[in-house]
Amino acid sequence: MRFKEWFSAASLFAAGLFCLFLGMFFGTKFIAVGQVIIIISLVMAFVEGGRRTLHWRELGSSARWLAFYLLASVVSILANLPDIADPLEHLGKLRYFVMVLLVLMIPGLVRGNLEVKWRRDSLVLAWLVPLILAVIVGMIAWATEEHPFRGQDVVDIRRLSGFYGQVMTFANVLQFSVVALAVFFLSPKLWGKITRVPYWALILALLLAGAGLYLTYTRGAMLGVITGFTIYAVMRSYKLFLLVVLIGIVGAVFAYYDGARYLEAKSTIRVNQWRAAALSVVERPVFGWGYRNFELHSAELKERYGFEKDLVRILGKKPRLIYFKSHAHNNILESFASIGVFGGIAFLGFSYAWVREMRRSRYALLFVPLIGAFFVAGLFENTFYDSEVLNCILLIYLMSQWARSREKREGVAEGVAEGNRVDSLT
Repeated sequence: MRFKEWFSAASLFAAGLFCLFLGMFFGTKFIAVGQVIIIISLVMAFVEGGRRTLHWRELGSSARWLAFYLLASVVSILANLPDIADPLEHLGKLRYFVMVLLVLMIPGLVRGNLEVKWRRDSLVLAWLVPLILAVIVGMIAWATEEHPFRGQDVVDIRRLSGFYGQVMTFANVLQFSVVALAVFFLSPKLWGKITRVPYWALILALLLAGAGLYLTYTRGAMLGVITGFTIYAVMRSYKLFLLVVLIGIVGAVFAYYDGARYLEAKSTIRVNQWRAAALSVVERPVFGWGYRNFELHSAELKERYGFEKDLVRILGKKPRLIYFKSHAHNNILESFASIGVFGGIAFLGFSYAWVREMRRSRYALLFVPLIGAFFVAGLFENTFYDSEVLNCILLIYLMSQWARSREKREGVAEGVAEGNRVDSLT
């Protein structure tokens, strides 16, 4: 009996989810393992439940927009097959969205896991322990100018990059942890309801995450954190908002005298990517260039549009004048450029529907600031495409949808109970 319980769909799903949490800071190998286990759990759920496994009504409006985004992405790839070297690879990247939608339609996988205290505790530890270790490793690399695991094989040894060696990836994952930890810090009762992990561990993780994020010197991620803090403060009280403004001013002054790059507004390469993406939308408005395919054509597009070459500076190498090949550095522009007008509208619809759903939730103080951070940071980086960052965003999304689903069930149960009381009186 115990063997069947360990290898049931719900237990396998819990193991896969645990790996996805580890993958936020340990990297893509853990994400890949988690996805394989979750795929197996989905198959097991169909074996156990048969045709009644999927519950379409569990999908909220944001999930329907996400499904539309997925469909538009598939169509964009099929419509651009001659311009895509490996279409199967591009289709494979869409597995993140497929898995999320399937998981949301199988509520039984979640109800037997997140409602169990020790399983919630394990997920919290799978979040905090890798975070703390990643920041410590990053600080060692920053202080010694030698990454403990990657040597000099990092984007910039002078900026914290965790285990990845990729600064912006690490920073854009870390920003969500800083916002969430700050919210939990100011709402200790909420922390106590979610987990039995000690409050001091939350404080330690928040201090390290805040210091680590600053040392990434990543402006987009920092703007995301500022947005999250501001939204939380506005929702909570005007006094807290004034305090956040004061802290922001002090932080800006400190960054100025520290010589940090946070107050530098100019970024020629990024502006060129935005311009190229915008022009490519005009050139191919309906289907775009194909999901994740704008990056592969960005250099030739800039050359064809007559852009000046980009001055690319890489640490340890001489500056070069080239047409830099990269994504759009903007979630909205990337959606329109790669997927076309339907993909861009789907992304905007998903973002709006998500924040609208969570604004009505009793967990609004937690999720709305995180959504705000996601949207604003995504104006300066393709956070909806990078594997580790996308994994983190979709985990936040899943948690928000599960919270919404539980509130919906509890509301129905309360309505039924109230109706029974009325019936008994009549």
